Amino acid sequence: MVFHGLSIRRRVMNKQNHTCILLITLVSFVSCTVSKTFPKEYYVEHQATMHEMETQYDKITHQKLIAVAFYDLDFNDLSIEIKTDTVRYIYDFKYGEKRINDSLLKFGYDTTLTQQLIKNMRFIGCSWINTLDYYTDGNKKLLLFMSTPAKQLSLFPFLQKRKYYLFHFYEQPQYYDEQGRLLEKRKLRQLRKINSEVFWRISDKVCYTVSGKFR
Repeated sequence: MVFHGLSIRRRVMNKQNHTCILLITLVSFVSCTVSKTFPKEYYVEHQATMHEMETQYDKITHQKLIAVAFYDLDFNDLSIEIKTDTVRYIYDFKYGEKRINDSLLKFGYDTTLTQQLIKNMRFIGCSWINTLDYYTDGNKKLLLFMSTPAKQLSLFPFLQKRKYYLFHFYEQPQYYDEQGRLLEKRKLRQLRKINSEVFWRISDKVCYTVSGKFR
Protein backbone atom coordinates (compact mmCIF):
# COMPACT_ATOMS: atom_id res chain seq x y z
CA MET A 1 0.00 0.00 0.00
CA VAL A 2 2.90 2.38 0.68
CA PHE A 3 4.39 1.80 -2.75
CA HIS A 4 0.98 2.18 -4.33
CA GLY A 5 0.52 5.50 -2.53
CA LEU A 6 3.91 6.73 -3.72
CA SER A 7 3.02 5.75 -7.27
CA ILE A 8 -0.22 7.73 -7.12
CA ARG A 9 1.62 10.71 -5.64
CA ARG A 10 4.20 10.63 -8.44
CA ARG A 11 1.45 10.53 -11.07
CA VAL A 12 -0.28 13.50 -9.45
CA MET A 13 3.00 15.45 -9.26
CA ASN A 14 3.83 14.64 -12.89
CA LYS A 15 0.39 15.80 -13.94
CA GLN A 16 0.86 19.04 -11.99
CA ASN A 17 4.29 19.58 -13.57
CA HIS A 18 2.87 19.04 -17.06
CA THR A 19 0.08 21.50 -16.27
CA CYS A 20 2.61 24.10 -15.06
CA ILE A 21 4.73 23.67 -18.18
CA LEU A 22 1.63 24.05 -20.36
CA LEU A 23 0.61 27.22 -18.52
CA ILE A 24 4.12 28.71 -18.80
CA THR A 25 4.20 27.92 -22.52
CA LEU A 26 0.76 29.47 -22.97
CA VAL A 27 1.75 32.60 -21.04
CA SER A 28 4.94 32.96 -23.09
CA PHE A 29 3.06 32.55 -26.36
CA VAL A 30 0.24 34.92 -25.50
CA SER A 31 2.50 37.55 -23.97
CA CYS A 32 4.64 37.65 -27.12
CA THR A 33 1.78 37.74 -29.62
CA VAL A 34 1.35 40.95 -31.56
CA SER A 35 -1.22 41.86 -34.16
CA LYS A 36 -0.03 41.23 -37.73
CA THR A 37 -2.78 43.36 -39.25
CA PHE A 38 -2.37 46.39 -36.99
CA PRO A 39 0.61 48.02 -38.82
CA LYS A 40 -1.31 48.28 -42.09
CA GLU A 41 -4.47 49.40 -40.28
CA TYR A 42 -2.45 51.99 -38.37
CA TYR A 43 -0.84 53.27 -41.57
CA VAL A 44 -4.18 53.52 -43.39
CA GLU A 45 -5.74 55.37 -40.45
CA HIS A 46 -2.85 57.81 -39.99
CA GLN A 47 -1.42 57.92 -43.50
CA ALA A 48 -2.10 61.63 -44.05
CA THR A 49 -0.59 62.64 -40.70
CA MET A 50 2.44 60.36 -41.13
CA HIS A 51 3.28 61.84 -44.51
CA GLU A 52 2.68 65.34 -43.14
CA MET A 53 5.21 64.47 -40.42
CA GLU A 54 7.57 63.21 -43.12
CA THR A 55 7.42 66.61 -44.83
CA GLN A 56 7.75 68.50 -41.54
CA TYR A 57 10.75 66.45 -40.48
CA ASP A 58 12.45 66.95 -43.84
CA LYS A 59 12.10 70.74 -43.51
CA ILE A 60 13.19 70.79 -39.86
CA THR A 61 16.31 68.72 -40.51
CA HIS A 62 17.30 70.38 -43.78
CA GLN A 63 20.50 71.70 -42.20
CA LYS A 64 20.69 70.00 -38.78
CA LEU A 65 19.52 66.55 -37.70
CA ILE A 66 17.16 66.03 -34.80
CA ALA A 67 15.40 63.05 -33.24
CA VAL A 68 12.25 63.21 -31.12
CA ALA A 69 10.97 60.50 -28.75
CA PHE A 70 8.20 59.84 -26.25
CA TYR A 71 9.34 57.43 -23.54
CA ASP A 72 6.01 56.65 -21.88
CA LEU A 73 2.72 55.23 -23.14
CA ASP A 74 0.88 58.37 -22.00
CA PHE A 75 3.09 60.43 -24.34
CA ASN A 76 4.05 62.99 -21.73
CA ASP A 77 7.78 62.28 -21.26
CA LEU A 78 9.50 63.87 -24.23
CA SER A 79 13.13 63.61 -25.32
CA ILE A 80 14.81 65.66 -28.04
CA GLU A 81 18.17 64.58 -29.43
CA ILE A 82 20.12 67.28 -31.27
CA LYS A 83 23.14 66.30 -33.34
CA THR A 84 25.94 68.64 -34.32
CA ASP A 85 29.15 67.81 -36.17
CA THR A 86 30.97 67.08 -32.92
CA VAL A 87 28.45 66.68 -30.08
CA ARG A 88 25.10 65.01 -29.46
CA TYR A 89 22.78 66.77 -26.99
CA ILE A 90 19.82 65.04 -25.35
CA TYR A 91 17.17 67.11 -23.57
CA ASP A 92 14.28 65.69 -21.54
CA PHE A 93 11.01 67.56 -21.11
CA LYS A 94 7.39 67.18 -20.16
CA TYR A 95 5.04 67.66 -23.10
CA GLY A 96 4.03 71.30 -23.46
CA GLU A 97 6.91 72.77 -21.44
CA LYS A 98 7.87 76.30 -22.45
CA ARG A 99 11.58 75.56 -22.23
CA ILE A 100 11.30 73.24 -25.26
CA ASN A 101 11.28 76.27 -27.53
CA ASP A 102 14.25 77.77 -25.70
CA SER A 103 16.34 74.69 -26.51
CA LEU A 104 15.15 74.59 -30.12
CA LEU A 105 15.91 78.28 -30.66
CA LYS A 106 19.36 77.83 -29.16
CA PHE A 107 20.24 75.48 -32.03
CA GLY A 108 18.38 77.38 -34.74
CA TYR A 109 15.40 75.07 -35.30
CA ASP A 110 12.00 76.24 -36.51
CA THR A 111 10.06 76.11 -33.23
CA THR A 112 6.60 76.31 -34.81
CA LEU A 113 7.26 73.48 -37.25
CA THR A 114 8.96 71.32 -34.62
CA GLN A 115 6.09 71.82 -32.18
CA GLN A 116 3.65 70.82 -34.93
CA LEU A 117 5.67 67.66 -35.49
CA ILE A 118 5.66 66.84 -31.77
CA LYS A 119 1.89 67.46 -31.62
CA ASN A 120 1.34 65.12 -34.57
CA MET A 121 3.50 62.44 -32.95
CA ARG A 122 1.41 62.59 -29.80
CA PHE A 123 -1.84 62.63 -31.79
CA ILE A 124 -1.10 59.35 -33.61
CA GLY A 125 0.87 57.70 -30.78
CA CYS A 126 4.28 57.85 -32.46
CA SER A 127 7.11 57.05 -30.02
CA TRP A 128 10.12 57.98 -32.14
CA ILE A 129 11.07 59.76 -35.34
CA ASN A 130 14.56 59.87 -36.78
CA THR A 131 16.66 59.17 -39.86
CA LEU A 132 18.72 56.05 -40.48
CA ASP A 133 21.67 55.38 -42.76
CA TYR A 134 21.61 52.48 -45.19
CA TYR A 135 23.73 51.50 -48.15
CA THR A 136 22.89 50.39 -51.70
CA ASP A 137 25.72 49.43 -54.05
CA GLY A 138 28.12 51.07 -51.63
CA ASN A 139 26.24 54.38 -51.72
CA LYS A 140 25.06 55.88 -48.44
CA LYS A 141 21.40 56.86 -48.30
CA LEU A 142 18.99 58.07 -45.64
CA LEU A 143 15.53 56.83 -44.78
CA LEU A 144 13.01 58.20 -42.31
CA PHE A 145 11.61 55.95 -39.65
CA MET A 146 8.88 56.21 -37.06
CA SER A 147 7.84 53.80 -34.33
CA THR A 148 4.67 53.15 -32.38
CA PRO A 149 3.88 50.74 -29.50
CA ALA A 150 2.65 47.42 -30.88
CA LYS A 151 -0.88 46.25 -30.30
CA GLN A 152 -0.20 43.17 -28.16
CA LEU A 153 -2.62 40.38 -27.39
CA SER A 154 -2.11 39.18 -23.83
CA LEU A 155 -4.05 37.66 -20.96
CA PHE A 156 -1.21 38.68 -18.65
CA PRO A 157 -0.14 42.24 -19.59
CA PHE A 158 2.11 42.55 -16.53
CA LEU A 159 4.29 39.71 -17.89
CA GLN A 160 4.66 40.91 -21.47
CA LYS A 161 7.65 42.69 -22.89
CA ARG A 162 6.76 45.81 -24.81
CA LYS A 163 7.09 45.53 -28.59
CA TYR A 164 7.10 48.28 -31.22
CA TYR A 165 6.25 48.61 -34.89
CA LEU A 166 9.01 50.38 -36.81
CA PHE A 167 7.92 52.07 -40.04
CA HIS A 168 10.51 52.90 -42.71
CA PHE A 169 9.86 55.56 -45.34
CA TYR A 170 12.01 55.44 -48.49
CA GLU A 171 12.35 58.14 -51.13
CA GLN A 172 12.27 55.59 -53.96
CA PRO A 173 10.10 52.47 -54.51
CA GLN A 174 11.67 49.34 -53.05
CA TYR A 175 11.76 45.68 -54.08
CA TYR A 176 9.85 42.96 -52.22
CA ASP A 177 9.57 39.20 -52.62
CA GLU A 178 6.33 37.21 -53.07
CA GLN A 179 5.81 37.17 -49.30
CA GLY A 180 6.12 40.95 -49.09
CA ARG A 181 9.57 40.99 -47.49
CA LEU A 182 11.93 43.86 -48.26
CA LEU A 183 14.74 42.91 -50.66
CA GLU A 184 18.22 44.32 -51.02
CA LYS A 185 18.11 43.83 -54.78
CA ARG A 186 15.40 42.28 -56.91
CA LYS A 187 17.74 40.09 -58.98
CA LEU A 188 19.72 38.76 -56.03
CA ARG A 189 16.57 37.98 -54.03
CA GLN A 190 18.52 38.90 -50.90
CA LEU A 191 16.56 40.21 -47.93
CA ARG A 192 17.51 43.64 -46.67
CA LYS A 193 17.80 43.36 -42.91
CA ILE A 194 18.31 46.44 -40.78
CA ASN A 195 19.56 45.70 -37.26
CA SER A 196 18.88 42.02 -38.11
CA GLU A 197 15.16 42.75 -38.60
CA VAL A 198 13.10 41.63 -41.62
CA PHE A 199 10.79 44.32 -43.01
CA TRP A 200 7.37 43.77 -44.57
CA ARG A 201 5.66 45.70 -47.35
CA ILE A 202 2.94 48.27 -46.73
CA SER A 203 3.47 50.18 -49.99
CA ASP A 204 6.25 50.55 -52.55
CA LYS A 205 7.97 53.12 -50.32
CA VAL A 206 6.80 52.15 -46.84
CA CYS A 207 7.50 48.97 -44.86
CA TYR A 208 7.51 47.84 -41.23
CA THR A 209 8.93 45.37 -38.75
CA VAL A 210 8.23 44.31 -35.15
CA SER A 211 11.01 45.01 -32.66
CA GLY A 212 11.69 44.92 -28.96
CA LYS A 213 13.17 48.43 -29.29
CA PHE A 214 11.41 51.57 -30.43
CA ARG A 215 14.50 52.91 -32.22
